[in-house]
Formats: sequence, structure tokens, C-alpha cells
Amino acid sequence: MKIWEAPLLVILFSLLAPAATTFDLSADFSFQNNPNGIWQYGYSATHSLDPSQFRTDEYADPGATGPIGFWHPSISHQPGPGWYPYIAYNTSKRSEFGSMKGWAVRPGEVAMEASASGQYSLVRFVARTAGDFMISARFAGIHFGLSTTDVHVLHNSMSLFDADIDGYGGDPAFHKIEGKSPTAEYSGRIKLQLNDTVTFAVGYGKNQTNSCDTTGLFAHVVLLSDTATDR
Repeated sequence: MKIWEAPLLVILFSLLAPAATTFDLSADFSFQNNPNGIWQYGYSATHSLDPSQFRTDEYADPGATGPIGFWHPSISHQPGPGWYPYIAYNTSKRSEFGSMKGWAVRPGEVAMEASASGQYSLVRFVARTAGDFMISARFAGIHFGLSTTDVHVLHNSMSLFDADIDGYGGDPAFHKIEGKSPTAEYSGRIKLQLNDTVTFAVGYGKNQTNSCDTTGLFAHVVLLSDTATDR
């Protein structure tokens, strides 16, 4: 091989290598569809993270609080039956106050809150191909009353990450950062089979109440290698 040929081969292989595919919960978020492609917005039927307990949110209220919309288990316009657990999303390009101005959510951030009976707020990714994936999640307490929640990342029924949120770790322009553990982050590489799930969960915490518990989430799932096409 001639010396000048080596760099050309490196460039050629890099061009032929498949590019990683990124699934961004924020960029992909929808109030029109659920399931929304590979994303599902929902909750647990009971105080359990078993995959069989997953239920899909049925009611979307995209204009509930200005630029912040909500997914709810059923039709609901205010706290009460059908409201919790909820999933909210900030559609604007700046941080905004949430319901009753008790919390603030950053641009593109998903906000989650469990129910008073312990039902989890759940966002689920469903693999449409087998492969190697990089999973990343950043949870933060975003309620001014200081969120006290338990947060989780699961592969099917297996726990990948468990942590407690205790404090405020959101936009410091709205409230100072404080608390024992205002944020929690996970990053890990895993193999997924077709239709495997990765679930991001927020529970009501050790104090077993969902009062002042709004918790933010940014999540990415990156397909690094598609084993269906590698063979």
C-alpha cells in the first residue's frame, strides 16, 4: 500500500460506516400522537414499575398553560380525577412557569409528576430494531417547593438506574439551586432487541406524597449499531 492511500481508506471507511441515529425526547415530542413513533407517554396502573402495568395517556391538552401542554390519563382540566400522573412539555424556546406558577420548565424539557396513590409517570422508548444503544437521562427537581421524588431508568423490567431527587435543580433564573440531590443523571450503553423498551420513570418519593413533586427530564436514545444490518 502506498503511503498516500492510507488516509484515503480511512476516509472511505468513515463514509461507509452508518451514522448514529439519535432519538431525542424533546425534539420528537408530540401532543398529536400517543404512541408517537418510538415514544410512548403514560403511567403505571399501580405503584409498580413492572412493564405489564404501563398504561397509555389518553388525553392531550396542548394549550393548558400557555406554551406548556399536558398528557393526562383521561380528560381533565384541573387537578383531580384523571389529572395525575401527568407528563408536561414546554413548547417554547425559553423557560416558562408551570401550572399555578409553582414550578418552571426549561425549553424542550419534559415535566413529570406521579399520583398521590403512587402511580408512576412514565415515558417509554420502544426499539424498532435490534442493536447497540446509548441511553442518557437527566432528571431535575423543578418545583419551587423542592421536589422529593424517586426516578428510574429501566430496560424492560430490569433496572438500569435508580435515584432520589430532593431539591430544586431547574432554571436558576426562577429559583435558586438547592437541596440534597436536586438532579440525577444516567448514561449507559446497552443492547436492545426488537420491541425492547427503555422506560424513564418518576415516582412520588420516599415521603409518599406527590405534593410539590414536578420533576424535569431530558432524555436521548442513540442507536450506535443496528445489528439487523450488521449481519
